Formats: sequence, C-alpha cells, structure tokens
Amino acid sequence: MKKIFSFVLTLLITFLPVFNTNNLSFADSELNLTAEYAILMDYETGQVLYSKNGNSKLYPASTTKAWTAYVVLKHVNDLNQVVEIKDLPIVDGSSMYLKEGEAFTVKELLDALLIHSSNDVAMVLAKYVGGSVENFVNMMNDEAKSIGAENTHFNNPHGLPDENHYTTAYDMALMARKAMDNKIFRDIVNTKSVKYPATEAYPYERYFENTNQFLTSRSKMNYKGQEIDIKYDVVDGIKTGYTDAAGKCLLSTGVKNNIRVISAVFKSTVDDLYLDSRTLLDYGFDNFYVKEIVDKDDFIKNKKVFLSKEKKLIYQPEANYSVALSNDSKADDYSIKTKLDNIKLPIKEGDKVGTLEIYKNKKLEKSIDLVAKNDVTSIFAFFTENKLLYNVLKIILLIVLLVFIVFIIRKVKRKRKKKKKKNSAYSRNRRRRKH
Repeated sequence: MKKIFSFVLTLLITFLPVFNTNNLSFADSELNLTAEYAILMDYETGQVLYSKNGNSKLYPASTTKAWTAYVVLKHVNDLNQVVEIKDLPIVDGSSMYLKEGEAFTVKELLDALLIHSSNDVAMVLAKYVGGSVENFVNMMNDEAKSIGAENTHFNNPHGLPDENHYTTAYDMALMARKAMDNKIFRDIVNTKSVKYPATEAYPYERYFENTNQFLTSRSKMNYKGQEIDIKYDVVDGIKTGYTDAAGKCLLSTGVKNNIRVISAVFKSTVDDLYLDSRTLLDYGFDNFYVKEIVDKDDFIKNKKVFLSKEKKLIYQPEANYSVALSNDSKADDYSIKTKLDNIKLPIKEGDKVGTLEIYKNKKLEKSIDLVAKNDVTSIFAFFTENKLLYNVLKIILLIVLLVFIVFIIRKVKRKRKKKKKKNSAYSRNRRRRKH
C-alpha cells in the first residue's frame, strides 16, 4: 500500500505543474525567457499557447498605442478627414514634432502613431476623436472591457508612466488580436517607414522608420547558438514600447506553417527583447497547428416545415470554429450535436433557430447559434401576418364564440324551463288522481 501511495505521489509531483497554467496555456516551463511577462496566443482561435505571468499586472508603455489606433479606426469612418494642429499639449518622449497651424489627415497621424510611436500624435488623435483626452481614454477602457480585457485600465492614450495605467500580457495579446482584425491597422503596423513633406510651420521633411526591429533591423542576434538577422520576414507587426518602469516591450505577430500567432513580451531587456519574442513566435510555429472543427459553409442543413410556403427551413452555424492543437495531438476527440428549437412561424433570415454544440471527449466546449438562411412563412400568412385582417378575424371569431355561448346558454335555459314545466304538470296530475 505504501509503495502504491508513493508511486501516485511521485506522479502528482511530476505532472501537476503541467496543469498549473494560465488561460489554457499548453506549457509554461519549456521556454527560457528574460521577460518577466509573456503570452503567446493563436490568432484564429484566441487560445493561449504559452504563458509566463500572463495575468499579472504590468505597465504597457507605448504598446498602448495599438489600442489607441484601434479605437480611432473604430470611430472614424473617413480617414481622409483633416485634423488641424492647435492647442498642442505638452508631452514627453517620442514625437512627430507637430507644430501649431499644421494639418494632417487621420490616416497620416495613425501612421506616425504606430510607425514612429509619436506621443504628441496620440494626444491630438485622442482629443479629435473623443472631444477630450479624458473622454477618449474612457472609450479605450470601454472597448477593452467589451472584448474581455478585464484587468486593464488605461489612463492616457500614449502609455507614458502612470500608476493607474496598467494591463496584463494576456489582455494586451487579446487587444492586439482584435486590432489585427482591421485591415488598415494590419497595413500600417507592417509598414517599414513613412515620410512627410516639409510644411510652412516645419520646413524639413520628416522621415520615420518603424521602431519594430523585426521589420527594419540590419543587426544580428545570437539565437540557438547561431548568429541570425533580427529582421524576421514572417513578422508583419505590431508595436514596441519602453519606459523605465515597463522595461522593453513588444507585441508581435506573424504567419508561418499556416498558423498566425501573437506574441506579447513585457519587461524584457534591450539585449533580449527580440530574442524572447523570436523564441515565443517560433515555439508557436513549430509546435502547433490549427484544425477547423466546424466550417459553417460545409454545414448547411435543412428541415421540412409543415404548412409553410417554402416547404423547408435552411440553416447553418453562425460562425466557424477552429482549435489550436499541439503537433502530437489529433482532432478525433471532437464531436458535434445539433439542437433545433421548436419552430414557430414566421422565421426571418438570420433568426436563431437552434444551437450547434461542440464536445471534446464528451464534454461541452463550445455552443454556436444556428441561424436561418431563408425566410419561412406559413401558408396562412395572408391572415396571420396581416395585422389589421388578423385583428378583424379575431374580433369576428370572438363575436361568433360569444353568440355560440349565448345560444348554448339559452338552449340550456329552455331545456330547464321545459323540464320544470313537465315536472309541474306531472305533479298536478298526481294530485288529481289522489282526489
């Protein structure tokens, strides 16, 4: 008995750390990172593939500007809108060197914000979009909460040190993933340089190179015992950051082996920032693949609907569903179950008509709404869907029902009277016979 207990205890001690992970991380102990905080996320599914202190509070520095740009893009429909530079706030750090009286389009300012990491531009855009910097920051926080970044609080649009300006590696990866859904954002963060012609207020050409060395570096680093270029062709974004309090920070993303991953590295060092980030990115590329469990376009079904004009309801899942799996695992553990709601006509295209349940090892992992692909109407729709006619018919039926009830009541009363009369006559006849 003691030997069995000892064996079980050894197993627990050996394997328990593997399960002690943040946000469904596959592994926490395989990578040697200098950074204090790190997350690797699969872009398509949002699954966390690696976590090191992923939910711990940290200062994001200029990676903040990725979310600033996202909020601007969400709330400005026309990026050709011209912003006049006036009442410039005083702000430290990286700058576009904006001057009073200049004018730039929103797109030009976004380029400077993300490529050169301009703090003055962050303030100008915040005031332009939000009406005030304070209101814009509230918008940033609301948008962050709406996507599940629960441990984030922004206090400015640029990321300069502030005790009330904080986030987590997980939240920043989540926000980076959301921002990368926007094509304009993707294009800007993958741009290597930008230049602006001289203006009357600033008589020199401005030329800025992307601060992300994965895109622009001409230097090398020692990686796995070899001297390699820091520039990494598979990387196409996202944003750098640095303050004394935050350390060296980098949000990065790239595609290789048919998988896109997002790396979030915080509080690294000058020497190790790109080494840490490359290590994370390659860990994702080399050890995982994405498997599509549900393709909504391959899952179009139909069901006969009795007494309908269209004869049948056509439906499909509202969204695709994919999972990130380690290379040594398969998708055989997944099964699918369809549950249709009770059908009530009429049905409009896009209405929820049921649920697609996805199980892993017989445990429910995901539910996706099933939605109608066609309108389905009753053959009696002329009556049931014409409100005026329908109400008139209801009134007529109500009158008919009342008349019928009155008729029944009168009939019952007549019967009772007749019966009473008959009983009365019978009583009189009996009394006569007695006398």
